[in-house]
Amino acid sequence: MKILLTGASSYIGQYIILNLLQNNHKILSTSRSDPKIKNKNHKWISHDLSKKPLKLKDFKPDVIIHLAGSAWLNMSSENYVNSNILTTNNLVKTLEGKKFKKVFYLSSRDIYGEVKKSVLNENTIINDPSIYGYTKLIAEKILLNSFPTIILRLPAIIGLGTHGWINSVTNKIKKNKKIILSNSKFNNFMHASELPKIIMKLSKSKINSDIFLVSCSNILKSYNVVKLLKLKLKSKSKIEIKKNKDLNYIISSVKLNRIYKTISVEKVINIYSNELRSKEKYTN
Repeated sequence: MKILLTGASSYIGQYIILNLLQNNHKILSTSRSDPKIKNKNHKWISHDLSKKPLKLKDFKPDVIIHLAGSAWLNMSSENYVNSNILTTNNLVKTLEGKKFKKVFYLSSRDIYGEVKKSVLNENTIINDPSIYGYTKLIAEKILLNSFPTIILRLPAIIGLGTHGWINSVTNKIKKNKKIILSNSKFNNFMHASELPKIIMKLSKSKINSDIFLVSCSNILKSYNVVKLLKLKLKSKSKIEIKKNKDLNYIISSVKLNRIYKTISVEKVINIYSNELRSKEKYTN
């Protein structure tokens, strides 16, 4: 299968490329910086999709995976517009008149904004999203109004290169520092290595256009998530529970699980901790 991937240099993009190459797919990837993945079945083009459309020339993709965009915090509104909206507009222009089988857009749960229910699903009402979430939502609509698109609304994606809560916790665990957290129900993440598997499963299905939330298949208390990671990394960190009045929610992936069974929270932690140990062993 021939695949066009935008946003290749992100850590998620690199996980996707490496997995697809293992399954002998041919990939044309694009990003502003080089993902540095050398393989006869992978060609990378340096291109800023927020500036202009991409010229595909003789490459005729079967599947398009649109990952280009920004999830960085504290960026300006203009940067979010450039990263998430202009890149999507230019992808649409890139694909004008082209024949392809499926388009996948890696969106975000942040499009929902403030979630006021204990369970988030595809039908949850959108409520005042951040500028990041809003630009991701606009990008979804641009694609859906242009051609059939499968939208994956992602939770926190972890792997080597991850950031956010799990990265902060991991750094404290590695330094044996105390961790303070609320013991809420938790399934709101996924390992980056699962994304290409989900995409390939959906690419072989009869579905051409739909929206799916992604999350782990089970639920753990956040205390148990951190405890498991602490155990895997052989840390002496102490865990302190604090009360949290904010409403915490879990993500329902029931719809996706009818097609692809997502992995458990424990499995995600196992994969991630094994990666961390391997990296530490290699660098030492």
